[in-house]
Amino acid sequence: MAGLFVLGMIGCTPKTVISPTYPFDKINRIGIMSFDNAWPSLQGVENLFAKYLIGAGFKVVERAQLETILREHHIAVSGYLAPETTREIGRILGVDVLLVGEVSSFAPARTELTLTSSRRSESRPVMTQDIMKMPDGTYVGYTRPAGTQVSHSYETRPMEYTINAEVGMIAKLVDVETAEIVWIGSADDTSARALDAADAIAKKLVKSFTKELAKLEKTK
Repeated sequence: MAGLFVLGMIGCTPKTVISPTYPFDKINRIGIMSFDNAWPSLQGVENLFAKYLIGAGFKVVERAQLETILREHHIAVSGYLAPETTREIGRILGVDVLLVGEVSSFAPARTELTLTSSRRSESRPVMTQDIMKMPDGTYVGYTRPAGTQVSHSYETRPMEYTINAEVGMIAKLVDVETAEIVWIGSADDTSARALDAADAIAKKLVKSFTKELAKLEKTK
């Protein structure tokens, strides 16, 4: 029977950049846009950011509501957000910034099989025959230990490794008036389930953003 191991890397620290001059204190509502994403198993990952943004005290207009309103107003959104588009979205939805992003990388969980060899060592005593002279002058034979003999053998067996799913994401906050990117962050993580890795990324990025906001507040 094959052995089973689970391999996975701990997610890296997020890489983020924040605008030091942007008035973040004016942000009241955040609109969440659909992320660019080529992998069906990760559809809807942008919604994972909503719970962490709400937990951080922001009001959020989530993706499904936002897209419904955009369709009703016949506003088409492509990968590039022009200032006139963001201003229109901000006016209709009453949001101050938009969260946009992409799933930048994805490797699904997989299993790999390899052969491993283990060495077994076995030792047993070595006996030898000897002759001993008795007090009466007679000789008798006897057996005595003469050391230890060690033998080695090798056993080869299959070993199955489960490698966790790996996910990378980039998220940006875009001002609706100017279409300026005021914060950007990227992170990756691994988990047995791809959505769990994406959830961990959303949590890390929002936490990093709120920490950066707190630092900016202290410098004012």
